[in-house]
Amino acid sequence: MMEYRTTESLPLMEALARLVPGSSKSAQRNWIKVGRVTINGKIIQRPDTSVAAGQTVRLAHKSKPLPQLLRILYEDRHLVVVNKPKGLLSVSTNFETEKTVHAILKEHYYPNRVYVVHRLDQDTSGVMLFALSQEGYDKLKEDFKTHALQRLYIAVVEGQLAPQKGSWTSYLWEDAHYRVHSSDDPKKGEKAVTHYEVKATNRQHSWVELTLETGKKNQIRIHCHGAGHPIVGDRKYGASVNPIKRLCLHAYILAFHHPVTRKWISFTSPPPDEFFTLVNPGKVYA
Repeated sequence: MMEYRTTESLPLMEALARLVPGSSKSAQRNWIKVGRVTINGKIIQRPDTSVAAGQTVRLAHKSKPLPQLLRILYEDRHLVVVNKPKGLLSVSTNFETEKTVHAILKEHYYPNRVYVVHRLDQDTSGVMLFALSQEGYDKLKEDFKTHALQRLYIAVVEGQLAPQKGSWTSYLWEDAHYRVHSSDDPKKGEKAVTHYEVKATNRQHSWVELTLETGKKNQIRIHCHGAGHPIVGDRKYGASVNPIKRLCLHAYILAFHHPVTRKWISFTSPPPDEFFTLVNPGKVYA
Protein backbone atom coordinates (compact mmCIF):
# COMPACT_ATOMS: atom_id res chain seq x y z
CA MET A 1 0.00 0.00 0.00
CA MET A 2 1.25 3.51 -0.90
CA GLU A 3 0.32 6.59 1.09
CA TYR A 4 0.72 10.38 0.97
CA ARG A 5 0.03 12.79 3.83
CA THR A 6 -1.04 16.19 2.51
CA THR A 7 0.37 19.42 3.85
CA GLU A 8 -2.22 21.57 2.11
CA SER A 9 -5.75 21.30 0.74
CA LEU A 10 -5.83 20.03 -2.84
CA PRO A 11 -7.94 17.97 -5.28
CA LEU A 12 -7.75 14.17 -4.89
CA MET A 13 -6.49 13.71 -8.45
CA GLU A 14 -3.55 16.03 -7.72
CA ALA A 15 -2.79 14.15 -4.50
CA LEU A 16 -2.72 10.89 -6.48
CA ALA A 17 -0.39 12.47 -9.02
CA ARG A 18 2.01 13.34 -6.19
CA LEU A 19 1.61 9.87 -4.70
CA VAL A 20 2.36 8.14 -8.02
CA PRO A 21 4.33 10.56 -10.22
CA GLY A 22 3.78 9.97 -13.92
CA SER A 23 0.44 8.22 -13.45
CA SER A 24 -2.25 9.14 -15.99
CA LYS A 25 -5.60 10.64 -15.07
CA SER A 26 -7.36 7.60 -16.55
CA ALA A 27 -5.34 5.32 -14.27
CA GLN A 28 -6.17 7.51 -11.28
CA ARG A 29 -9.88 7.44 -12.10
CA ASN A 30 -9.75 3.65 -12.41
CA TRP A 31 -8.08 3.32 -8.99
CA ILE A 32 -10.96 5.33 -7.52
CA LYS A 33 -13.58 3.37 -9.47
CA VAL A 34 -12.41 -0.02 -8.19
CA GLY A 35 -12.13 1.15 -4.58
CA ARG A 36 -8.35 1.24 -4.18
CA VAL A 37 -8.21 4.87 -2.96
CA THR A 38 -8.94 5.92 0.62
CA ILE A 39 -8.71 9.17 2.57
CA ASN A 40 -8.05 8.58 6.27
CA GLY A 41 -9.24 4.99 5.79
CA LYS A 42 -12.51 5.84 4.03
CA ILE A 43 -12.96 4.52 0.48
CA ILE A 44 -13.47 7.36 -1.99
CA GLN A 45 -15.73 6.92 -5.00
CA ARG A 46 -15.62 10.37 -6.64
CA PRO A 47 -12.61 11.77 -8.56
CA ASP A 48 -13.66 15.36 -7.75
CA THR A 49 -13.19 14.82 -3.99
CA SER A 50 -11.03 17.36 -2.15
CA VAL A 51 -8.34 16.40 0.34
CA ALA A 52 -7.86 18.59 3.42
CA ALA A 53 -4.48 19.48 4.84
CA GLY A 54 -3.19 16.79 7.17
CA GLN A 55 -5.26 13.98 5.67
CA THR A 56 -3.67 10.76 4.41
CA VAL A 57 -4.40 9.44 0.93
CA ARG A 58 -3.71 5.73 0.46
CA LEU A 59 -3.59 3.60 -2.68
CA ALA A 60 -4.16 -0.10 -1.97
CA HIS A 61 -2.35 -2.77 -3.91
CA LYS A 62 -4.15 -4.15 -6.93
CA SER A 63 -6.40 -7.04 -5.90
CA LYS A 64 -5.23 -10.50 -6.75
CA PRO A 65 -7.10 -12.38 -9.47
CA LEU A 66 -9.71 -14.82 -8.27
CA PRO A 67 -8.84 -18.52 -8.34
CA GLN A 68 -10.24 -20.20 -11.44
CA LEU A 69 -12.58 -22.27 -9.30
CA LEU A 70 -14.52 -19.14 -8.24
CA ARG A 71 -16.17 -17.12 -11.02
CA ILE A 72 -17.83 -13.70 -10.72
CA LEU A 73 -21.20 -13.54 -12.49
CA TYR A 74 -21.89 -9.88 -11.68
CA GLU A 75 -20.46 -7.06 -9.59
CA ASP A 76 -21.08 -3.39 -8.86
CA ARG A 77 -20.42 -1.07 -5.91
CA HIS A 78 -23.08 -2.71 -3.78
CA LEU A 79 -22.96 -6.45 -4.48
CA VAL A 80 -21.15 -9.34 -6.12
CA VAL A 81 -22.68 -12.58 -7.41
CA VAL A 82 -20.42 -15.61 -7.77
CA ASN A 83 -20.65 -19.18 -8.99
CA LYS A 84 -19.49 -21.28 -6.02
CA PRO A 85 -17.90 -24.67 -6.72
CA LYS A 86 -18.60 -27.75 -4.63
CA GLY A 87 -16.23 -28.40 -1.76
CA LEU A 88 -15.56 -24.75 -0.89
CA LEU A 89 -16.94 -23.35 2.37
CA SER A 90 -19.04 -20.19 2.13
CA VAL A 91 -17.70 -18.57 5.30
CA SER A 92 -15.19 -19.37 8.01
CA THR A 93 -15.91 -21.91 10.74
CA ASN A 94 -14.14 -23.08 13.88
CA PHE A 95 -12.32 -25.57 11.66
CA GLU A 96 -11.53 -23.47 8.56
CA THR A 97 -10.86 -19.75 8.29
CA GLU A 98 -8.87 -19.32 5.08
CA LYS A 99 -10.21 -21.48 2.24
CA THR A 100 -13.67 -19.95 2.01
CA VAL A 101 -15.57 -17.93 -0.59
CA HIS A 102 -15.78 -15.02 1.85
CA ALA A 103 -12.02 -15.05 2.50
CA ILE A 104 -11.21 -15.14 -1.21
CA LEU A 105 -13.52 -12.20 -1.91
CA LYS A 106 -12.18 -10.18 1.02
CA GLU A 107 -8.69 -10.50 -0.38
CA HIS A 108 -9.88 -9.72 -3.90
CA TYR A 109 -11.77 -6.54 -2.93
CA TYR A 110 -9.42 -5.27 -0.23
CA PRO A 111 -9.66 -2.68 1.29
CA ASN A 112 -13.41 -2.81 0.66
CA ARG A 113 -15.55 -4.79 3.08
CA VAL A 114 -17.37 -7.89 1.89
CA TYR A 115 -20.62 -8.65 3.74
CA VAL A 116 -22.10 -12.14 4.09
CA VAL A 117 -25.73 -12.13 2.97
CA HIS A 118 -26.48 -15.88 2.90
CA ARG A 119 -24.68 -19.23 2.79
CA LEU A 120 -24.50 -22.41 0.74
CA ASP A 121 -23.46 -25.75 2.21
CA GLN A 122 -19.84 -26.67 1.54
CA ASP A 123 -20.75 -29.42 -0.93
CA THR A 124 -23.50 -27.42 -2.68
CA SER A 125 -22.51 -25.55 -5.84
CA GLY A 126 -24.12 -22.64 -7.66
CA VAL A 127 -25.16 -19.00 -7.40
CA MET A 128 -24.16 -17.10 -4.27
CA LEU A 129 -24.47 -13.43 -3.30
CA PHE A 130 -22.37 -11.07 -1.15
CA ALA A 131 -22.79 -7.35 -0.44
CA LEU A 132 -20.02 -4.79 -1.01
CA SER A 133 -21.60 -1.81 0.79
CA GLN A 134 -23.44 -1.28 4.06
CA GLU A 135 -26.45 0.02 2.16
CA GLY A 136 -26.49 -3.06 -0.04
CA TYR A 137 -26.07 -5.40 2.90
CA ASP A 138 -28.87 -3.90 4.98
CA LYS A 139 -31.43 -4.08 2.19
CA LEU A 140 -30.41 -7.53 0.95
CA LYS A 141 -30.59 -8.96 4.48
CA GLU A 142 -34.07 -7.50 4.85
CA ASP A 143 -35.15 -9.04 1.54
CA PHE A 144 -33.79 -12.43 2.58
CA LYS A 145 -35.56 -12.13 5.94
CA THR A 146 -38.90 -11.40 4.27
CA HIS A 147 -38.23 -13.93 1.46
CA ALA A 148 -38.66 -11.20 -1.18
CA LEU A 149 -36.54 -13.08 -3.70
CA GLN A 150 -36.42 -16.29 -5.75
CA ARG A 151 -34.11 -19.19 -4.90
CA LEU A 152 -34.35 -22.20 -7.19
CA TYR A 153 -32.23 -25.31 -6.67
CA ILE A 154 -31.69 -28.50 -8.62
CA ALA A 155 -31.22 -31.84 -6.89
CA VAL A 156 -30.89 -35.41 -8.03
CA VAL A 157 -32.57 -37.59 -5.41
CA GLU A 158 -32.85 -41.30 -4.81
CA GLY A 159 -35.99 -43.05 -6.10
CA GLN A 160 -39.16 -41.74 -7.70
CA LEU A 161 -41.22 -39.06 -5.98
CA ALA A 162 -44.99 -39.25 -5.82
CA PRO A 163 -46.75 -36.95 -6.29
CA GLN A 164 -44.38 -35.26 -8.71
CA LYS A 165 -45.21 -31.76 -7.49
CA GLY A 166 -45.92 -30.42 -4.03
CA SER A 167 -44.60 -28.76 -0.87
CA TRP A 168 -42.91 -29.87 2.32
CA THR A 169 -43.36 -28.00 5.62
CA SER A 170 -41.71 -28.77 8.94
CA TYR A 171 -39.92 -27.16 11.87
CA LEU A 172 -36.13 -27.41 11.95
CA TRP A 173 -33.74 -27.36 14.87
CA GLU A 174 -30.00 -27.95 15.24
CA ASP A 175 -28.37 -30.09 17.92
CA ALA A 176 -25.03 -29.61 19.67
CA HIS A 177 -23.29 -31.63 16.95
CA TYR A 178 -24.47 -29.25 14.17
CA ARG A 179 -26.93 -31.79 12.80
CA VAL A 180 -30.32 -30.39 11.79
CA HIS A 181 -33.52 -32.22 12.72
CA SER A 182 -37.09 -31.90 11.49
CA SER A 183 -40.29 -31.91 13.54
CA ASP A 184 -44.00 -31.38 12.98
CA ASP A 185 -44.18 -29.54 16.30
CA PRO A 186 -44.02 -25.70 15.89
CA LYS A 187 -42.55 -25.45 19.39
CA LYS A 188 -39.47 -27.48 18.47
CA GLY A 189 -37.97 -25.36 15.72
CA GLU A 190 -38.24 -22.74 12.99
CA LYS A 191 -40.71 -23.14 10.15
CA ALA A 192 -39.24 -24.29 6.84
CA VAL A 193 -41.17 -24.55 3.56
CA THR A 194 -39.83 -26.12 0.35
CA HIS A 195 -41.73 -26.44 -2.93
CA TYR A 196 -40.65 -29.18 -5.33
CA GLU A 197 -41.36 -30.39 -8.86
CA VAL A 198 -39.96 -33.48 -10.59
CA LYS A 199 -38.60 -32.69 -14.06
CA ALA A 200 -37.30 -36.14 -15.05
CA THR A 201 -36.98 -39.60 -13.55
CA ASN A 202 -35.67 -43.10 -14.16
CA ARG A 203 -35.64 -46.30 -12.12
CA GLN A 204 -32.95 -45.10 -9.72
CA HIS A 205 -33.14 -41.31 -9.51
CA SER A 206 -35.27 -38.19 -9.98
CA TRP A 207 -34.24 -34.74 -11.19
CA VAL A 208 -36.05 -32.24 -8.99
CA GLU A 209 -36.41 -28.46 -8.96
CA LEU A 210 -36.80 -27.04 -5.45
CA THR A 211 -37.90 -23.51 -4.57
CA LEU A 212 -37.21 -22.17 -1.10
CA GLU A 213 -40.00 -20.26 0.58
CA THR A 214 -37.78 -20.06 3.66
CA GLY A 215 -34.01 -20.48 3.84
CA LYS A 216 -33.00 -22.56 6.85
CA LYS A 217 -29.75 -24.47 7.26
CA ASN A 218 -29.81 -27.82 5.41
CA GLN A 219 -33.50 -27.25 4.64
CA ILE A 220 -33.62 -28.97 1.24
CA ARG A 221 -31.48 -31.88 2.40
CA ILE A 222 -33.66 -32.45 5.46
CA HIS A 223 -36.91 -32.23 3.50
CA CYS A 224 -35.75 -34.64 0.79
CA HIS A 225 -34.62 -37.08 3.47
CA GLY A 226 -37.91 -36.72 5.35
CA ALA A 227 -39.84 -37.47 2.16
CA GLY A 228 -37.96 -40.74 1.79
CA HIS A 229 -35.86 -39.53 -1.15
CA PRO A 230 -32.48 -38.32 0.12
CA ILE A 231 -30.25 -36.33 -2.21
CA VAL A 232 -27.76 -38.52 -4.04
CA GLY A 233 -24.42 -38.41 -2.25
CA ASP A 234 -25.83 -36.97 0.99
CA ARG A 235 -24.45 -39.47 3.48
CA LYS A 236 -25.26 -37.13 6.37
CA TYR A 237 -28.96 -37.27 5.60
CA GLY A 238 -29.70 -40.79 4.49
CA ALA A 239 -28.22 -41.30 1.01
CA SER A 240 -27.33 -44.90 0.20
CA VAL A 241 -25.25 -44.18 -2.91
CA ASN A 242 -22.68 -41.63 -4.07
CA PRO A 243 -22.00 -42.45 -7.73
CA ILE A 244 -20.43 -39.12 -8.77
CA LYS A 245 -18.59 -38.44 -5.50
CA ARG A 246 -20.47 -35.29 -4.53
CA LEU A 247 -23.69 -33.98 -3.03
CA CYS A 248 -26.12 -33.63 -5.96
CA LEU A 249 -27.49 -30.23 -4.94
CA HIS A 250 -26.97 -27.06 -6.97
CA ALA A 251 -28.18 -23.45 -6.55
CA TYR A 252 -29.55 -22.90 -10.06
CA ILE A 253 -31.27 -19.48 -9.99
CA LEU A 254 -31.03 -16.53 -7.61
CA ALA A 255 -33.27 -13.54 -8.42
CA PHE A 256 -33.85 -10.45 -6.29
CA HIS A 257 -34.41 -6.70 -6.29
CA HIS A 258 -31.17 -4.75 -6.55
CA PRO A 259 -30.69 -3.21 -3.08
CA VAL A 260 -30.28 0.32 -4.43
CA THR A 261 -32.01 0.55 -7.84
CA ARG A 262 -34.69 -1.99 -6.82
CA LYS A 263 -34.55 -3.40 -10.34
CA TRP A 264 -35.39 -7.13 -10.48
CA ILE A 265 -32.25 -9.04 -11.50
CA SER A 266 -31.73 -12.76 -12.01
CA PHE A 267 -28.64 -14.98 -12.18
CA THR A 268 -28.33 -18.58 -13.36
CA SER A 269 -25.64 -21.21 -12.92
CA PRO A 270 -25.99 -24.18 -15.31
CA PRO A 271 -26.38 -27.58 -13.66
CA PRO A 272 -23.13 -29.56 -13.28
CA ASP A 273 -22.48 -31.88 -16.21
CA GLU A 274 -22.22 -34.93 -13.94
CA PHE A 275 -25.86 -34.52 -12.87
CA PHE A 276 -26.88 -35.43 -16.42
CA THR A 277 -25.11 -38.78 -16.11
CA LEU A 278 -27.67 -39.77 -13.47
CA VAL A 279 -30.86 -38.36 -15.00
CA ASN A 280 -31.41 -36.61 -18.33
CA PRO A 281 -34.12 -33.92 -18.14
CA GLY A 282 -33.99 -33.38 -21.90
CA LYS A 283 -34.07 -29.85 -23.30
CA VAL A 284 -35.19 -28.18 -20.08
CA TYR A 285 -31.62 -27.02 -19.29
CA ALA A 286 -30.14 -26.99 -22.77
